[in-house]
Amino acid sequence: MKISTLPPRRAALYGVMILVLTACGGEGGASQWTFHPPEPAPSGSAAASPSGSPGASPGGSPAASPGGSPAASPGGSPGASPAGSPAAGDGETIALSETPSLQILRDGEQVTELALAEGQSYTFEVTNEGGLEHNFYIGPAEQLQSNDVAELPGIPNFLEGTQSFEYTATAETAGLEFACTVPGHYEPMHGSLVIEP
Repeated sequence: MKISTLPPRRAALYGVMILVLTACGGEGGASQWTFHPPEPAPSGSAAASPSGSPGASPGGSPAASPGGSPAASPGGSPGASPAGSPAAGDGETIALSETPSLQILRDGEQVTELALAEGQSYTFEVTNEGGLEHNFYIGPAEQLQSNDVAELPGIPNFLEGTQSFEYTATAETAGLEFACTVPGHYEPMHGSLVIEP
């Protein structure tokens, strides 16, 4: 009588299969498999947008405007930063919306004047409701009308999302205006700043 032998690989494979079947069989042949669902991915912060990098994310941040970022000027902190970034001070937030119908709204009402307290810091959070390019600057009426914003505090052109910047009201703030200076937008989208007594 001839005894046949299995090749070593096949013998090892059969051995592994027997171990697996034995382990799965459990008591009385009932299956003892346990299924663990995959761990949920940790939730991170959404791309910002603004959130975000300029011009890169949907809902996002502004693309740089040809005029560049505004430089420092008395009474204001220049530049724009995505909403949600830490505020420089403990100041009040002024939330505004710029609409496709060329309006600046606060709490759903058109804004033509903003009262500020001298020495108080403010965070202007400006939301572009989308569809049109907007910006937001604070400065003398003549500069805003001519879109001469290179040295004014504010937010450069952006298409959608929310952008913010810090501004500290001074005595010189009285008589200044806020506006969207995109060509054709100034007339319906500007208002005056007043200093509260």
